[in-house]
Amino acid sequence: MPTAASSNIKGLSLALTTAVMWGLLPLALTSVLQLMDSYTITWYRFFFAAIFVSFMLYKKNKIPTAIFKNKSLFKRLFLAAIFLSLNYILYLSALYYVPAETAQMLIQMAPFMMLVGSVFFLKESFSRGQMVGSVVLISGLVLFFNQQFSNAGELDSDNFITGFIIMLGASSTWAIYAILQKKMLNHFSSNQIMWFIYLFSSLFFLPVASPAEIGSLNLIAIVLLIFCCANTLIAYGTFAESLEYWPASKVSAVLAITPLLTVLFATIAEKIWPEMFSAQSLNNLAYIGACLVVLGSMLTALGNKILTKDNFRALKRLVRI
Repeated sequence: MPTAASSNIKGLSLALTTAVMWGLLPLALTSVLQLMDSYTITWYRFFFAAIFVSFMLYKKNKIPTAIFKNKSLFKRLFLAAIFLSLNYILYLSALYYVPAETAQMLIQMAPFMMLVGSVFFLKESFSRGQMVGSVVLISGLVLFFNQQFSNAGELDSDNFITGFIIMLGASSTWAIYAILQKKMLNHFSSNQIMWFIYLFSSLFFLPVASPAEIGSLNLIAIVLLIFCCANTLIAYGTFAESLEYWPASKVSAVLAITPLLTVLFATIAEKIWPEMFSAQSLNNLAYIGACLVVLGSMLTALGNKILTKDNFRALKRLVRI
C-alpha cells in the first residue's frame, strides 16, 4: 500500500510527464503535417500504441478479455474510446476556423471541465485552497493568451464563433473521456483501459486514413512521426497512471501548464533549428500570466496544504513583526 507522500510524488511526476509530452507534440506535428494529413497521423499514433500495449499485455498474460464479456464495462470503455476519438476529430475540425494559437488557448477549457466534472461526478474534494488556485490559474491563462484574444478579435466573427463552439465540443469530449477512464480504474489497470481505447480508436480512424502516405516522408519527417506515435503511448499512459495515484482535479491542474511548456520548447527549438521552428512573441502581460498559471497550478494541487489556518496565523505573526 503506497503512502500518501509517495502517491503524491508519483502522481505529480506522471502528470508532469504527460504535460511535457503534450507540450512537445505540436512542434513535431507542425513538420509532419506538411507531408501527411491529420487523420493519417492520428491513425498511426493510435495504431502504434495499440500494437505496443497489446504486445506488452500479451507477454504478461493480462489482456483484459473480461471487457468483451461484461456488457456494462464494455459500454463504458466503448464510450470512453468514442469520446477520445471525437476529441481528436473536433480539435482538427476547429483548426479550419481558428488559427492554431487560438485553438491552443481554447482547448485549455478541457482540464477545467475535467476538474469540475471530477468534483460533481467523482465526488472528489475541492478545498478552499484549490478554489483559490483555480481562480489564479484561470486568470493567468487569460493574461497569458491576451495576444490570442486580440488576434481572435481580428478574425471573421462567424468563423471564430464556429471554431469556439467546435473547440468547446472538443474540450467537453476530452473531459468526459477522462472522467470515464477514472471510473474504470476500479475494474482494470490503466494499461488495460488504454489498450482498448487505442485499439478501438485506430479502427475508428482507419476508414479516413491513408497509411501509404508514409512513403512520401523524408527521414526527418519519419523520425518526427515515430516521436508522435511514441508521444501518444507515453503521454496517455502516464496520464492514465497518474489518475491511479492522484485525484483527477489535481492532475488537471498540472496539465494546465502544457501551453507554457509548448512556448518554452518552441523558444528552445527556434534557437537550435531557426529554419524549422518559430517561437511565439510574448508581451509583458503574457509573462505575468505565465507566472500566475504556474502559481495557480501549484495552489490547485497543493492548496489544501499551503492555505491552512496555521499558515495564515504564521503569516499574520510575520506581518505584525
